[in-house]
Amino acid sequence: MLAMANKFLLGLLVQLVMPEAVKTATRHPRAAGYTQDPVCIKRNCVNPLVPGLEEFGTNVLEEYEQQPWTCLEEQVQQAGIFARGNLSREAGFCEKAINSYSFAIPEMKDMDRGDIIKAQMQRAVTSYVAHLRGLGRDFLEYEKPWEADECVQAVWKMACYTHFPQCKENEASYLRPCASACEGYLHACEVNCCDDGAKCSFTHHKKMSDGTVLTEEGYDLHSAPSPHCTG
Repeated sequence: MLAMANKFLLGLLVQLVMPEAVKTATRHPRAAGYTQDPVCIKRNCVNPLVPGLEEFGTNVLEEYEQQPWTCLEEQVQQAGIFARGNLSREAGFCEKAINSYSFAIPEMKDMDRGDIIKAQMQRAVTSYVAHLRGLGRDFLEYEKPWEADECVQAVWKMACYTHFPQCKENEASYLRPCASACEGYLHACEVNCCDDGAKCSFTHHKKMSDGTVLTEEGYDLHSAPSPHCTG
């Protein structure tokens, strides 16, 4: 019954986010990406380059780093000793992607834990669906990404790593996905751009309408598993 309920919930969530995800992918096919020359695209060089990196022209990693985060853990008693437990089962669509670490959620005073987790799952699904669309794939053929090919799995994992970061010890802050996870996606999906746009570690300077310059950075240089990044 629980499995059926989870499948129904995922199906309902997909129906809710799919239209917006598709509109995002089609309305902003090259929104604020990092490969500016349209003739340089060779293979799967889409914008955003990596699943979950951007939403509506905003760098999600930078957005999340401006927010306070809180770790979700449970105390599990093992042989009379209390140990830290993993609550990945509450992450629904992302459960199998993040079951190797304790995750964190953004602090939102007007929402309870369950609603925040659902909101994060919705963002992860939206990132996943939109990116598959950009790669020319139909989400309806990949409703169980953990059973799909390596490319689809890599898209799913990057979306989940982005929106369900690893818990950072003793700090209420965001841990970016590891560069190794990003590189795993580029390899699995055979991303090939004919300029230098296909990079996981980068620093970009974006000039804003008011004349200020916004600095954006990519993924953490550490390799997973690491206490310094998510993956």
